Amino acid sequence: MVKSYKIPWGAWQEPGFLDVCFPDSWNVNLCKMKGANAPELDDKQIKNSVLNPIGTPNLSELAEGKKNVVIVVDDMSRPTPVSKILPQVLEELETAGVKRENITIILAIGAHRPMNRKDCVLKLGKEAVDTINIENHHPYENLIYLGESKIGTPIDVNATYHKADLKIAIGGVIPHPLPGYGGGAKIVLPGVCGIRTLEANHSAALKGVGVGLGRMTELREDIEEAAEKVGLDFSINVIFNETGKIIGVFSGHFKDAHRKAMEAAKEAYTTEITLDNQICFFNSYPEDIELSQAFKGLNLLMVAPNKLIDRNGIIVIMSSCYEGRGYHSLLGETGAKLYTNWGESLIWKVFVKKKQVYFFSPNISEADLYHYFPKSVKLFRDWNELIEALEKIHEEPPKVSVFPTSIQLP
Repeated sequence: MVKSYKIPWGAWQEPGFLDVCFPDSWNVNLCKMKGANAPELDDKQIKNSVLNPIGTPNLSELAEGKKNVVIVVDDMSRPTPVSKILPQVLEELETAGVKRENITIILAIGAHRPMNRKDCVLKLGKEAVDTINIENHHPYENLIYLGESKIGTPIDVNATYHKADLKIAIGGVIPHPLPGYGGGAKIVLPGVCGIRTLEANHSAALKGVGVGLGRMTELREDIEEAAEKVGLDFSINVIFNETGKIIGVFSGHFKDAHRKAMEAAKEAYTTEITLDNQICFFNSYPEDIELSQAFKGLNLLMVAPNKLIDRNGIIVIMSSCYEGRGYHSLLGETGAKLYTNWGESLIWKVFVKKKQVYFFSPNISEADLYHYFPKSVKLFRDWNELIEALEKIHEEPPKVSVFPTSIQLP
């Protein structure tokens, strides 16, 4: 007999679940966040948020007389189903007399890979792809310099974005170790900023300066200062359930609306945690399309109680990585400005320490894994082989916790 569970797997892919089985003798706890099964908002509920913004006039009022509008959206590394929200935004712009030929959608890739047509159809919907100009942000080109922030971050921003008369953003609010949460001003920095700006922002974080998961941070303040200089007129912030469905939308001022979204995110993502585990399984979904994002699977470990895992316990990181190694022009490529193996990072040394780490993915090689992770990490591409290896280590049935997503908080 075995214990079997379905966990979300492979963002933007179907069927979207992985069946995982454990020996029946194991003490397995599936630790779900509070909002795991919260119902998805319908079109009317999403529209109601867009029409009732927090801290700003209605979008149609802001758009009056505007000749050039940009809508900036997060990329495929985030689960935001922009296609569910974009029709409400376009309706408001049309009410104000803004024609589609005067709208540009900018893909806020930061230092990630560019998006292609297939990505855009999944993210934005085919109707938008066929009728609106869409551009990938370029972190090395088409930039304008706007000075420095108070802490010295040079602000190079996408020139197309900067020149627009009206700037709108749609992004997901998920825990992030730099600015606390995604969404809000983060879609500007790093989303549509230059590599020099990204380097300054990320290098401070890698040194442990002003960071924190699931809370307001100094780096969030710096990011918001940059957004003040660059401009962001209307921000739409999305909260998710376990499978990436929209369960909350907060629109309006990029600070005010985002603060409300943070409160809702904390409530939805909070998880009841079982302590003193011998093994913890951390799933990287929804940030699991590529290996370069898989470290997010350890987000919960950074803020969980010290007794989550025994001193000699085992960490298992799980990620679909159906796109393989992935791409990050600042942190992930050989010779990139801030590339380093994660085993050398402060986060690894503080939170992983000497625990054994296993990595489960059917879609990467050892060469891929060791590009990012230290060679002490063991790769498994077959689930049954992973479980067999864990059984050999534990003579007695182990106590196990499984965390189905990377967006959970204690």
